[in-house]
Amino acid sequence: MLLAAIAACVIPLQAVVNGRLGQILQNPFLAALVSFTGGTIALIVILLITTPGIPTWPDGASPPWYLLTGGFFGVVFVTAILVLVPHIGTANLLAASVAGQLITAIIIDHYGLLGLPQQAISLSRVAGCLLLIGGLLLIQWK
Repeated sequence: MLLAAIAACVIPLQAVVNGRLGQILQNPFLAALVSFTGGTIALIVILLITTPGIPTWPDGASPPWYLLTGGFFGVVFVTAILVLVPHIGTANLLAASVAGQLITAIIIDHYGLLGLPQQAISLSRVAGCLLLIGGLLLIQWK
């Protein structure tokens, strides 16, 4: 949990950097492309450093089509950040993002979507989401 929290510390930085890039380039899609190009280069370097030889697709590996859509979802999120940060600010954007992510995660868990084990919606999970939404409203309150 601590590692996840530490890793998440880069998200506000990413939001600000991408938001400013989108303003300067005056095109959120171009800014998203620049962002993903930088990420792709970083992943290539990491993959080459950590994997002996040239990485290959494993024989017989045939993931379902929907497991190949992660990059698309990243494009949706990063582009939304590029467009929204200048208008609503980083804190509002990330508060709304966390609330949306947790509500969606609870639905995914409840139905066991995408091959995950089912974990029923509980009163405490609903209360947690309501508290997050309350926190979002407090963050927006001036």
